[in-house]
Amino acid sequence: MRRTLNFTPRLADGPGRLHERLASGIADAIECGELEAGMSLPAHRTIAVDLGMSVGTVTRAYDLLQRRGLARSERGRGMFVEAPPSARDAWIDLSVNLPPAILTTSMLAGLMSRAAETIEADTFNKYAPPAGLPEHRATLVRVITEGRDLRVDPARMIITTGAQHGIFIALAAAPPGPIAIEAFSYPGALRAARTIGRSLIPVAMDEQGIIPNALSKVLSGPTAPHTLYLMPSLQNPTGGTMDDARRREIVAIARKHDVIIIEDDIYSIFAPKVLPPLVQLAPERVLHVGSLSKSLAPGLRVGYLVAPPSLVEACASWIQATQSMANPLSMLLMTQALHENLAQTVAQKVAAEARRRTDIARSYLGAWIAPREYDGLHVWLPMATSKARDIVLAGAQRNIQLAPPEPFMADVTTQMSGLRLCLGTVSERHLRQALATLSNLLSTEAGVAMSLQPVA
Repeated sequence: MRRTLNFTPRLADGPGRLHERLASGIADAIECGELEAGMSLPAHRTIAVDLGMSVGTVTRAYDLLQRRGLARSERGRGMFVEAPPSARDAWIDLSVNLPPAILTTSMLAGLMSRAAETIEADTFNKYAPPAGLPEHRATLVRVITEGRDLRVDPARMIITTGAQHGIFIALAAAPPGPIAIEAFSYPGALRAARTIGRSLIPVAMDEQGIIPNALSKVLSGPTAPHTLYLMPSLQNPTGGTMDDARRREIVAIARKHDVIIIEDDIYSIFAPKVLPPLVQLAPERVLHVGSLSKSLAPGLRVGYLVAPPSLVEACASWIQATQSMANPLSMLLMTQALHENLAQTVAQKVAAEARRRTDIARSYLGAWIAPREYDGLHVWLPMATSKARDIVLAGAQRNIQLAPPEPFMADVTTQMSGLRLCLGTVSERHLRQALATLSNLLSTEAGVAMSLQPVA
């Protein structure tokens, strides 16, 4: 590897905290070719002395560079440039909704090492209850109730292999018949419902999610569903977030029509704690699904399902049919991460990086992004379905991978839909490059919808 001998970074101009300006200055040096892939970055203390700042400021700057995919840490050797490949050769993937990579190799290795000190062989030499050990279920209850006026009996908590598994269990255990669902929704939920033979009834949406009057109409029809799936916080794909009044109105409608709600709360990390989850408002009828994928690490595969008393037995039967036991290694790492407050630290950094990346997206595509109050891992660009397909193809010709609109559509014949852009995983350089390209494409296309249109 090449080493830098005389490189002194500069602070980027403009607003921002000191470590952010330092990280941007180093990023500029990487992107202009002054620093090449494999080069060693100066030691923390060297930069601190040269620029008259604290070592902690340099550490935070290097951490930020790692999260942007521009640097990597090698234990015992130092920090090295991880320049992204040439834009001419690399695909820029905005189709996968993952959080920024906050956990570094050294952080994960340290976590595993410390967790290993707590290992007991019996944990791996026998089966645990399919829904998880009581202590692990109690731990997850503490995680989801912290800072909320929410009470959950650990006996109603079921540990799943990620949120997707929890969604499947909830759909399978819910009352039979069709399922009411957001007109644009999470592809995994749509796929799961269709796989188990459930017909879907789309509910019209606005900028907060499903529209109460539209839901009432659907639930009053001749083939009214008894199950509703929805995402009240940072809805996927639209990013809509229900305010307190909307949440209470949806719950009141569900009670009136005796409907079971499947609440996918996977993005609650990005929503204010003052917004109550639906399970807090209606614990007797909400199947509450979540995971640590967006707040800690997708590879951990720790999800959970809180069942209402009337469906605990049905959910327990389905969990036993789909997993012998919760993964003990994942549970061990989860427990250690929570014990060290690492999960909270990572979640805060994920949220901060999401805000920064959303601001970047707005700076390029503000005219096309559906209005939204909160920042998350994706943005939604409403437009005609045919136009969205055209943009997907045009992006592919420029090495930008976008998710087509169809996977998000409860009704695949819908003429108005949009594009979801995922912001979490690509480097900042590639993100800006892709957003600038898409801005040019959209500016030359006629007929792009400028606001989220309710869908009947």
